[in-house]
Amino acid sequence: MEKEKQENLLDKIGISFHRKLSFKLFIIGFLVILLLIPKVMILSLINERSTNASEATHEAMSKWSDAQTVTGPVLTIPYQEKVYNEDKGKVEVFIHEATFLPKQMNITGTIKPEKLYRSIFDVIVYQSELQIDGSFDFPDFADLNIPAENVLWDQAQLLLSIGDLRGINEAVRIKWSEKELTFSPGLNHKSIGDRGISVQLPEWTNRESYAFNLKLGLKGSESILFTPVGEETTVQLTSTWNDPGFIGNFLPTDRSITQDGFEANWSVLHFNRNFPQQWTDKTSSTVNYTAFHQSDFGVQLVSMANHYQKNTRSAKYSILIILIIFIVFFMYEVFSKQRIHPFQYIMVGSALTLFYLLLLSFSEHLGFDMAYLISAAAVIVLVFLYSRTFMAKFKSSVGVALAIAACFGFVFILLQLESFALLAGSIGLFILLALLMYTTRKVNWYKE
Repeated sequence: MEKEKQENLLDKIGISFHRKLSFKLFIIGFLVILLLIPKVMILSLINERSTNASEATHEAMSKWSDAQTVTGPVLTIPYQEKVYNEDKGKVEVFIHEATFLPKQMNITGTIKPEKLYRSIFDVIVYQSELQIDGSFDFPDFADLNIPAENVLWDQAQLLLSIGDLRGINEAVRIKWSEKELTFSPGLNHKSIGDRGISVQLPEWTNRESYAFNLKLGLKGSESILFTPVGEETTVQLTSTWNDPGFIGNFLPTDRSITQDGFEANWSVLHFNRNFPQQWTDKTSSTVNYTAFHQSDFGVQLVSMANHYQKNTRSAKYSILIILIIFIVFFMYEVFSKQRIHPFQYIMVGSALTLFYLLLLSFSEHLGFDMAYLISAAAVIVLVFLYSRTFMAKFKSSVGVALAIAACFGFVFILLQLESFALLAGSIGLFILLALLMYTTRKVNWYKE
């Protein structure tokens, strides 16, 4: 009698621990919030594993060769400036440097990607073969207001800046106006780079143009960039890598990407960049390393969405999937008049959360797609078998399994779409909400 009075009192104030659906909804909401804790922990674990992979990648790259940036060749010629010093009563001579960029520069290259392994992590590196040719106009010192007799022609140099000199595979030789010259290590022109190679040029002959060509075998990792130093610069790259990312200040004028690799072509004019075709260290204070390399462009040989990125994106959908499945269980309670204990909700939610831990673990060894299939199948079977212990009908358990499979399948499709993920996700959720409204349109929520 006392127990009955207590239940009547709870009913009067709108609280019933066993009969009111509103209270069950409150419990479900609380469980969803509770399951945010393992979600945050899994996201933290993904970030930690991603950091470990990044550290292993950079360690492997540092032993191979870092990302490469190729700038040049650039022509530098020193000249004298004679200034009369009134205090000393004599003429003093100062040495300055004039810089000239190519009239035409064409680069044709092939990039051969390779994989290095560090523990369970793989690192993308490459071997490249570059053919660089072009021409320089005869240096016009008259435009720079420098007398011809002050030019130190015998100290003229060609400079080639390279991001990481460890990537050079063999001696670099250049054919300069039918003479073959060999580069030496060292670079004294900090505006184009702090690492590179240079070569002293032979005696000059007064001709209008000087042609050059050289072959550069260069290994690197992650990316390769070029600086458009020519009055007209063209670059053509081919590779067997089929997931390129075009980076830098210029996109290819045309490209072709297939399962067998990619081919890309760039064409850049000197009007498109923010530094002149010739200058001296006195007259141009705007030509510095930062300005020079703002115009770099090239290709990145790293997948735009590796498995850690996909794991992170997938885990962000976890609460949405758990909420949908909990709603499925709740609707089962509404229509079947059978009760599901909160502990059983927790067990199902835990299984769905464990999916993301399985996914992370397997993806490091099997790749994301196969890991997703295995993890999803394991969780679907587990929840199906567990639901048979508290669902009266076999088809109800099958319906739950199909609902989980549909959620996992929908998220997997979103992960593959990338650019259209937001649009597809929004439409999918709208359709799901419409179906839920339609299914519950005749439910009398106030019925005891």
